[in-house]
Amino acid sequence: MEMLETSDLHIKDIDARVRSVNLRAKIVGKSNPRYVLSRFGDALTLSTATISDGTGSMRMSLWNAEIDRVSIGDTVQINNGRVRTFRGELQVSLGRKGRLQVVENQATQ
Repeated sequence: MEMLETSDLHIKDIDARVRSVNLRAKIVGKSNPRYVLSRFGDALTLSTATISDGTGSMRMSLWNAEIDRVSIGDTVQINNGRVRTFRGELQVSLGRKGRLQVVENQATQ
């Protein structure tokens, strides 16, 4: 299976071949933060957001400071987001190279 490099996509176009993605989506849900241990034994805070762009929805992992940067209703631009399968479901996260920008804040709408 050929892996695809970073590209601008809609959620409906993301599949297991996509490594990283640029996309704009709205935060439509967000779980309460919880503490997890990394494989190196570090304590991290994790929240899972549900994002939607009108073509579909998927989950997005938010780690530590990322959690407080977004709220339900915000529109975000994700650049170089890392796509992977977790527990049989495609998810996006920022990883080391990804960037998250709030382009429309729900409080100002």
